[in-house]
Amino acid sequence: MTRFKSGGAADAALMTGMMQLWMEAGSVIAMRTTMSLLQTAPDGENLRMVTEKPAVFLRAQIAATSAAGASLMRRPFDPAAAMVAAGRAWTGTVSRKTSANRRRLNKHIAGA
Repeated sequence: MTRFKSGGAADAALMTGMMQLWMEAGSVIAMRTTMSLLQTAPDGENLRMVTEKPAVFLRAQIAATSAAGASLMRRPFDPAAAMVAAGRAWTGTVSRKTSANRRRLNKHIAGA
């Protein structure tokens, strides 16, 4: 079996980004669920929940593919670095949208 060298700090940054995304996604899910149950969700929030995901996932996939390709062009014999680069690009793209949702929902809750 072929073993690939770990990226060290790059792997840690990827894991940190994934944990941050997981926590923010959980808080957005909790806020949206609570607002739906209490019927205090902003107008169009239910539609937004469904329609925003395909566009974000497509942008994330394009970013991940581009990052992996760029990494392989720089270091063609280091596929582990390409996987880390793709993961960081995907996580970063989705995380930006999740963070924006969390901030927007927090403002709605604070103003309600």
